[in-house]
Amino acid sequence: MKCFIYRWLGYIHVAMTILECTMLIVSSYRSPGMAKRDFDLTIGINYGRVADNLPKPMKVSRLVQKLGIENVKIFDANRQVLHAFAYTGISVTICVPNEEIISLAVSAQAACTWIYNNVKQFVPATKITYIMVGNEILGGDPTIWSALVPAMWQLYTGLRYYNLENEIKISTPHSLAVLATSFPPSAGTFQPNIATSVMAPLLRFLKLTQSDFMLNAYPYLAYLGDGGKHIALEFALIEPNATKVVDPNTGLEYSCLLDLMIDATIYAMKALNYDDIPLIITETGWPSQGDPSEIGASIPNAAIYNNNLVKHVTTLGTPLRPGVEFDTYIFALFNEDLKPGPASERNWGLFYPNLTQVYAISLN
Repeated sequence: MKCFIYRWLGYIHVAMTILECTMLIVSSYRSPGMAKRDFDLTIGINYGRVADNLPKPMKVSRLVQKLGIENVKIFDANRQVLHAFAYTGISVTICVPNEEIISLAVSAQAACTWIYNNVKQFVPATKITYIMVGNEILGGDPTIWSALVPAMWQLYTGLRYYNLENEIKISTPHSLAVLATSFPPSAGTFQPNIATSVMAPLLRFLKLTQSDFMLNAYPYLAYLGDGGKHIALEFALIEPNATKVVDPNTGLEYSCLLDLMIDATIYAMKALNYDDIPLIITETGWPSQGDPSEIGASIPNAAIYNNNLVKHVTTLGTPLRPGVEFDTYIFALFNEDLKPGPASERNWGLFYPNLTQVYAISLN
């Protein structure tokens, strides 16, 4: 079966090369520098649904509108959810399940059908703006890795078939696990087993299609893993009084862990000669509750992090990209009671399922 898949991926590579050449000619007429986008940058929300007690999608849509949230990200392409956000003007990011990536990579027809069933039938009533191809693929099953970029090209071809390539972008979110080195930030590099084989062609795809690099960045997980030994809580919480960390190679001063994570990722892209691709923080947040061993997981800390996050990403940028706003999606809208793992996994939400706030936060 694997030989069959790889043979088809080889055929697809030839077709994708032709399409890439066409895209390269088109993109060469655009001005250099970091790509510009024609919409305002805002705080978004992750609407996960691994729960058995959440409100109906229509009620969730009304909540999101009331909060003034303009970007919503879901982890599938659920029809009820997409219908619920129709005619709201809210931008919706949908997701291709990890298990469908290989089949999409080897079949242009399957990719085109996926676009028709999950996108074409809903636009323009529902404002779909991004398609995520899987979630944190390069930190998971390595048998999917070689199919990731071909699947992205196939789906892009499907968008072109329906003349939707200018309205909808394709990307894939990454965890910090894709980095081999993250400190100091200027030494940021991708893991050697994916850098040239997967990440370079992926970045090329993003460049040619004018899409964005998607990063799931969780300072809490780094703080938890460190056990509070080297990473100060204030540095993880984006507190203004945190002691700054200096990159010895550049002299740049970092006031929070999130900026360090972002810049390390940008430096890793720069090492592959792709430092002008916009970056989106597709997931970040802080749990309001955890097991006794999960230090720092509390309602006060979650409130501090997310409120500081909103102010920080919309005004300050990072030391490497000062003044640049990053689209940022808070994880998550609701606590999700069916998520496996430690207690923190079920307590990342801004709201309880009964629509009461876990803590006060301003998203504007």
